Amino acid sequence: MTLGLRNKDTLGAEKKPLNKKNYNALCVGIGGTGVIRTSMILGWSALHEGFRVRTAETHGMSQRGGSVSSYLRFGRSLESPFMVEGDLDVLIAFEISEALRNLHYANKDTILIISKNTVISPSVLTHRSLKIDGNKCVGCGNCIAYCVPNSIYNNPFSSHPFTLIKGPTRKVVNGYSRVLESCTGCIQCIIDKVCPFGAIQAFNEWEYVDVDLIEKDIRSISKKAIILDANQIAIEAGNILTANVVLLGVLAGIEVLPLSKATLKQTVKQFVPEQALKVNETAFEMGVKIGLMEKKSRENELNRLI
Repeated sequence: MTLGLRNKDTLGAEKKPLNKKNYNALCVGIGGTGVIRTSMILGWSALHEGFRVRTAETHGMSQRGGSVSSYLRFGRSLESPFMVEGDLDVLIAFEISEALRNLHYANKDTILIISKNTVISPSVLTHRSLKIDGNKCVGCGNCIAYCVPNSIYNNPFSSHPFTLIKGPTRKVVNGYSRVLESCTGCIQCIIDKVCPFGAIQAFNEWEYVDVDLIEKDIRSISKKAIILDANQIAIEAGNILTANVVLLGVLAGIEVLPLSKATLKQTVKQFVPEQALKVNETAFEMGVKIGLMEKKSRENELNRLI
C-alpha cells in the first residue's frame, strides 16, 4: 500500500528527539470500532518517520462485536512484534472494559487514552432468558409441547392450568439418562411464533462492572490516564465513526511518541474516503486540543511540585 506522503522532512520536523530505542503501543476495543485501522495509521506514520515497524493482531470474534487487540512496536532495532507485559508506552482503548482487560501490559508511566463508552459484547453477555406474560397466557400448553428442553413447569409463573403432563425433559447421553438444562435462550419459540397470544418475550442478562469502578482501577495503575467520551466528541465533530480519529488526535496532542502531528494527520487523510476528509480533520483537531490541554495541565502540576 502506498500512502503517498509528501515532504517527509517537513512532516517530521516537529517530532521530539527519540530517547528510546523502541516504542510499544496497543490498540484495543470491540470489533468494528476502528481498532485495526488506528493501529495501521500509527504504523504507517512510524514508517514515514523512518522507524522499523512490527505489528500483530488478535481478532477474536471481531466481526461479531468481540474483543480486538492490535499490537504495534516501532523503533530502530526491533525484530519481534510481541511486547513484554508491563513495558507498554501507550494504550489506546475504544471501550473502557477492554482497557481494564489489557492493563497487565501497562505500568505507572504508560499513557492510557481511553474512551469511556461501554459495549455489551459477547464477552460480558452471560445469559438470555424468556419471560412469559401471565396476563396474556391462557395455559394452552403450546410452548411446552414445542420446547425441548422446557422450563415452564420448573418455574411456574401463574395459576393457569396446562394441558400437558409435568416433568423435566430428558435425553440419553453415552448410555446415561440426563435431564436437559432449562431454557437455553435459543428463542426459537419466539422466532416460530409458537404462542398465538404473544405472551413470550426474550431479554438479555449481563454482568458489567460499574464504569466508575473500572475508571478507579485504571487510574490506580497509571496516573497518566486520559478518559474521555470519544463517541460524544465524534458526534460533535460530525460523525460518530470518527471516534478512533479523536483518540489519535489526543495522542498527537500530548506528544509522548516521536511521531509528529503533521505526519499523523496526513496519514489519517490517506486512510479515509474523500467525502469524509473534512469531518475526520475536525475530529483529529478536536482530539489534539484535548491532548494539548492534558499536556499543559501535567506540566503545570509538575512545576507546582518543583
